[in-house]
Amino acid sequence: MTLTQFQVFAAVVDAGSFTEAARALGMTQSSVSQAIASLEAELGVSLLTRSREGVTLTEIGARLIIHVREVLNRTERMRQEAAASVGLEIGRLRLGSFSSVFSRLLPGIIGAFRRRHPGITVVLLEGTDREVRDWVLAGVVDVGLVTLPIEGVESIVIAQDDMRAIVPAGHPLATQPAVRPAQLGPEPFILPQGGCGPLIRAIFRAAGITPRVQFDVRDMATLFAMVQEELGVTLVPALALPLAPIGGVRALPLEPPVQRPIGLVVRSRDAASPAVTAFIHQARAWAKAHGYGRESRTQG
Repeated sequence: MTLTQFQVFAAVVDAGSFTEAARALGMTQSSVSQAIASLEAELGVSLLTRSREGVTLTEIGARLIIHVREVLNRTERMRQEAAASVGLEIGRLRLGSFSSVFSRLLPGIIGAFRRRHPGITVVLLEGTDREVRDWVLAGVVDVGLVTLPIEGVESIVIAQDDMRAIVPAGHPLATQPAVRPAQLGPEPFILPQGGCGPLIRAIFRAAGITPRVQFDVRDMATLFAMVQEELGVTLVPALALPLAPIGGVRALPLEPPVQRPIGLVVRSRDAASPAVTAFIHQARAWAKAHGYGRESRTQG
């Protein structure tokens, strides 16, 4: 077995097809197929199920990809540490995030990191908080940016995000300086999906009410458009608001204020690669410099 075979195997799993994996690796499709066939022959098992829709892992393939990713991650860490010992920075950092929510955080943090560490390539994958957590545990990504708390991973809080009530501009609540959760109880409610759904339900639960959920929406642009059309009201994190004002809606503070912690998650900070350690340092420094709240380290 070779590292090249492992790299090809992981690339095919990530891409879901031999064609896309070949494109990502800069190889021919036949070379990718040969590498997988050789690895399967070496192991004596079928790793992938082929179909017209793409490829999926077999039962044993799903178990072995975990070990393959561990080998690749260890190899990457070795390369980074060896390069760092002679004053060089090389490597790749895979970052997972529900980026439509963190659009105000991610560009600044990644930009600052790349300016300071130009030799490290950043690869971004988008998913829900739960998906990002699972990617971290499976070794698909090196570090995640998620809403906390989240179990099973080590987390480092880098920011606190205020929740906002979003109502149509012509709504009776739109002229108030702040909104109590109980005031939203009778209204048709649009529930955001992704990271803040559990927190929103906890806010209403603490107020002793059950929201009248009419729609579950993942895309923030769709959510704001639905409020504009007076289809309901919602709660969103302040960091999810677009930089430009949204016509036809009002974003109002909650009374009492509610914050959600945002942080980075890794399997183990003590075992993190130099690139991950550098990214954590840069993210904390950038968030602190831009006034996004306190820092702390917790264990999920």
